[in-house]
Amino acid sequence: MLINTVIFLPLVTALVLLCVPRTASGALKAIALAGAVATFVLSLTFMSLGVSTVADFTAPWIAGPWSAAYHVRVDALRLFFVLLTTLVSAACVWAAFSYAQAMRLRGFLFLLLTFETTLLGLFTAADLLLFYIYWDLMLIPVFLILSGYAGSDDARKAAWGYLIYNGAGGLVLLLGIIGLVNQTHTFEVSGLVPNLSGALSWWLFGAFAFAFAVKTPAFPFHSWMPATYTQSPPPLVAMVSGVQSKAGLFGLLAFALPLFPDAAHVWAPLLLVMAIASILYGALAAIGARDMKLLVAYSSLSHLGLVWLAFFAFSITSVSAGILMLISHGLIAAALFLLLGFIEERVGTRDLGAVGGLSQHAPRLAAYMLVAAMAALGLPGLSGFAGEFLILIGTWQTQPLYTSLALIAVVLACVYMLVLFQSLMHGPERLPRGAGSIELRPREMWLVAPLLAAIVFLGVWPGWLNDRTPNAVTAQPPAVSTTVGRHA
Repeated sequence: MLINTVIFLPLVTALVLLCVPRTASGALKAIALAGAVATFVLSLTFMSLGVSTVADFTAPWIAGPWSAAYHVRVDALRLFFVLLTTLVSAACVWAAFSYAQAMRLRGFLFLLLTFETTLLGLFTAADLLLFYIYWDLMLIPVFLILSGYAGSDDARKAAWGYLIYNGAGGLVLLLGIIGLVNQTHTFEVSGLVPNLSGALSWWLFGAFAFAFAVKTPAFPFHSWMPATYTQSPPPLVAMVSGVQSKAGLFGLLAFALPLFPDAAHVWAPLLLVMAIASILYGALAAIGARDMKLLVAYSSLSHLGLVWLAFFAFSITSVSAGILMLISHGLIAAALFLLLGFIEERVGTRDLGAVGGLSQHAPRLAAYMLVAAMAALGLPGLSGFAGEFLILIGTWQTQPLYTSLALIAVVLACVYMLVLFQSLMHGPERLPRGAGSIELRPREMWLVAPLLAAIVFLGVWPGWLNDRTPNAVTAQPPAVSTTVGRHA
């Protein structure tokens, strides 16, 4: 039952908030933070599992020609995403205290905690119907926060763009699931490894890959991303970029590659081109961005393109490194968006040309930004370097040309991250009139500190995660090992 407690504790906490008066902001904050932190602490108990041990819960759900079960599990692969979700969510719930008016705080916290439950449900689902339900449910809190709490017409337009793009991706995923289950007559993952080949397998994998590319996002399906990332309140964009963007790539490993190993190799040339396009376009767009949140948004597009490259290089080394990169990127993106949110709150603008010299007034903020920015550009000793370096080693084994092109983006990352840090923290002092104290408050330091600590930990000891990732791959249905091992 521990696994269900971890999944639903945020939702239960959210429902408890509805019983608290809107004006009782202190009680709302205490309950929400306690629920989020308790969820993280409980998720840490999964770390005691051995690499071959699984926390698993199954209950009958739908009987008949197309059987489905309520089946959730935490195995070597899912563990990493559960820990990432609970850690980032706890930080974002705490950060939310600054981004909602007192009379609207309850609804904001309710939606963030509900979002956390949908993410945890998705990462633990071992039944395709359950996976799809959580896939669609997580659109709702994001849409409601963007349309109702961001407070601008641009945010409402971004909310609809997010919903339409991701809703369309979800419909294509549903078509793929229906086509698959029509052959297997079950949604249960353990019974889903089919003997499919030819055109049907090709089309079904294409449906899954399209939905996952929209969610990540990957070029050219990223049009919803710039507006969503720039218009979202910082706690929301930290969860979307830090956690939700991993859903598609998780789906590749947990479902698409196991189910369609032959089709994955047929699609690989096109998807490798998509990966390189994401890597290079994202890096070049980040260099040209003058909006600090937009810069980080495009950097995310580039970094996640590296993971697409890693997965479709089909080597154990590259896939293992891709998982490390996903977790590292989640921590870095969440930290950057939260820190940039604090800056925007103080200065009232996201324009890099309007802000500068902040380190003179906020040395602690500068130190935090330095760690996050250096991790994003891949400085040795921080988690970003470990993920990028191991991906490049792994992909070189099977895709040396694409690896060479990806190296260009690694160099460009140094440019745009140094521009971000230099523009904000050094150079001539530029502050809008009326800007108050810039320095981080104690609460803000404490909520970002665990993210930075995890970034340093994985940078110094990447083996803690990377040594487990081959087991995370081979612990999946047999076709995963077959797929990634074919070129290893």
